[in-house]
Amino acid sequence: MSSSSCRYTFDPSVQTDAHLQTTWECPHEAHPESEFCVFHMSRDERASLDVTGDDIVDELRANLQSPDTRVNEYVGADLPHLSLTYQDVNGATNHVLNFQHADIEGLDLTHGRLDQGLILREATVDRLKLDEAVVTGDVDAREVTVTGTVTADEATFEQDVRFSGATFRGEVRCDETAFQGDTSFADATFHGTARFRNAETSGSCHVLDDNITFADATFRDDASFRQAIFDYVTFEGARFTAGSDFEHVEFEGDARFDGVRFDEMADFDEARFDDDASFADARFMQLAEFRGVEFNGGSRTTHDDVTFEGATFEGEADYKLARFRYSDFKDAVFKDAVNFDRATFTARTDCYRLRVDGAFDLSLASFGGQANFDESEFRDAVVAEEATFGCDASFEGVEFEANARFGEARFEEDVSFKTATFHGLASFRGTFFEGELQHLEANASFNEATFEAGAEFEAANFTSASFWETTFHDRADFRQSDFETARFRVLVGDRDTYLDFTDATLDGGTISQGSGEPTPYDLTRATIGDLTLEGDGNEHQLLDHFRFCLTEFDRFDFSDHHGYLERNDWTIHDFVGNGATGQFAVELTPDIIEETYRKAQDSANAVGDTPASREFEFKRYYYNRQKNFDIIFNEYSLNTWARGKKVASVGLNTLMQVTCGYGNRLPRIAAFTFLLPALFGLCYALGGPFLTQAGSVFDPAAVDKTTMEVLFDNVYYSYISFSTVGYGDINPLGPAARVLAASQGMLNGLFFTLLTFTLFKRVLGGS
Repeated sequence: MSSSSCRYTFDPSVQTDAHLQTTWECPHEAHPESEFCVFHMSRDERASLDVTGDDIVDELRANLQSPDTRVNEYVGADLPHLSLTYQDVNGATNHVLNFQHADIEGLDLTHGRLDQGLILREATVDRLKLDEAVVTGDVDAREVTVTGTVTADEATFEQDVRFSGATFRGEVRCDETAFQGDTSFADATFHGTARFRNAETSGSCHVLDDNITFADATFRDDASFRQAIFDYVTFEGARFTAGSDFEHVEFEGDARFDGVRFDEMADFDEARFDDDASFADARFMQLAEFRGVEFNGGSRTTHDDVTFEGATFEGEADYKLARFRYSDFKDAVFKDAVNFDRATFTARTDCYRLRVDGAFDLSLASFGGQANFDESEFRDAVVAEEATFGCDASFEGVEFEANARFGEARFEEDVSFKTATFHGLASFRGTFFEGELQHLEANASFNEATFEAGAEFEAANFTSASFWETTFHDRADFRQSDFETARFRVLVGDRDTYLDFTDATLDGGTISQGSGEPTPYDLTRATIGDLTLEGDGNEHQLLDHFRFCLTEFDRFDFSDHHGYLERNDWTIHDFVGNGATGQFAVELTPDIIEETYRKAQDSANAVGDTPASREFEFKRYYYNRQKNFDIIFNEYSLNTWARGKKVASVGLNTLMQVTCGYGNRLPRIAAFTFLLPALFGLCYALGGPFLTQAGSVFDPAAVDKTTMEVLFDNVYYSYISFSTVGYGDINPLGPAARVLAASQGMLNGLFFTLLTFTLFKRVLGGS
């Protein structure tokens, strides 16, 4: 080096963290009055020699025209504020401006153009101003320290920009900045506010990389990326200690927020993710806002379009009106309320082992793909009213610690709550379980589930439901519900329970009473079809635990229960309740019981069950008489004529019951018909007022007969009188005998008519 060369050298051994590995020597000419060039002389020396910032800029621009590759190196320079505003900085070569380890008061390229690359690696800059500048070469500012502000509003960086490990102690503002090459702020620290509003990134890398990275960056003040447009971006491991604003941001490529920590509110309202997004293991310490966000996902089917797997939300999480495709919340923890009100999931949703400590709102949410909530834990209320599950949904093993409300939800395919536990009220009022009818498996399964508080399924609609080995600790309400097929085998918890099916419809299925404490079923005004009732070892009392009251028996087969009914005198309205039963919709008064047996009779007729039909008709007329008795003695508004008609009706009813059992007791009417004349004959044989020409057993000698002959002739006379043959060989003598003889003719017509009526009913099987 000539004697006029600058004597400055940079020794990396002194600055151990320097990127340079060898000693750097300054290539510039020394100032005529100094041992150092204008770039490396001290500020005091420059002041004494009247070297201004403009002089340095002029020298810098002159160096740009030199073919020497080293003259654009200013390593370790101590520079004043350099103003290049509105200037086109373009050299004869493409050699970059190298300010490594330099200490610069400021660099201003506002409205300027820099065609050279720029190296600020490990430099210290007080202020960096690049507003509306165009930088066509690479910018390497790794580990730079900017003590003041950085402004690059509307600037354009056409090549790669690297601020990895940079420290920004003041505000950073890059509003509407265009980063057209790969950009890195990895490990950077932003002490002041960071603004990248309306910024645009593109880059040249492929899908597996990122065009812009903020990985492991730290934002110690508010950070705003509002309305920015990112291609592929990563914030993995970043930390936002103040507010973060991603509202209306468009993520056109992959977006990764794995392991990010948001200490204050994270605002992603109405952001749009057009490719895969990942928030795995992210931590949201305050409110997480994702209202109206769109996770559209990419074309790769092996990836989730968005994942929050293992994420932790210490504050509220709001996904109201958000849109998801394939989404993954597996093992996520929400320690406060979660809002998915009117959110839309168009593809599979995985919420396996989800934990939510606050309220969980799925109101009006829509799931177009499979939804898996298996083994999740909800410690506060779950509200899924009017939610729609278009594909299979699974809640197996879920713990609902508080109330769970699925009112008017719609499950269009299979859903399983197997082994789920509802510690609070479970409400499925008006819910539709519409999966296809299957023979081997129910499309709505609550098998082995536990309801520790009340269960409400009022007006629910089931295609095929199974409550096999389900435990209820309180009343279960199935009023007005509708089942195409149902399977019930209920276990009783630590409190009395019963299942209320008032006004419900059960077209088919099985209700099984276990060997333990039986469960009462209220079937008031219910419609039951091809339903099988069974029990383990308690068939003799099975039907006692079903309350039949105005029940519509539609194809119900009583023949399966003839043995029980015969032992129980064909009584079906008796009901054995427990501490949970009571306050039924309809009381079992005689008129209600009569109508109940009429419905049972009609059903038995419809399926050709003649024995049951006859017995239910008997019960029907019996309780008709009880009803009329009640009216006669308790209805004070009846006039004399109406009351008399009721008395006559009771009398006729009693006669029909006693004589022929309302046409259902053939042996009884046959006995009356063929044995009653013998009783009359015995009366005739007593003589006295009953004396006939056949004589009296007390004075057989009067007619020259033995006692047996007298008895036989009187019985013979009775049968002849009863049959109205009237041979005239024996006539009545006593007044009572004349009355009996006359009445027997009338009784003949009555009893033979009843006998014929009963015979026809027996033969034809009708009522």
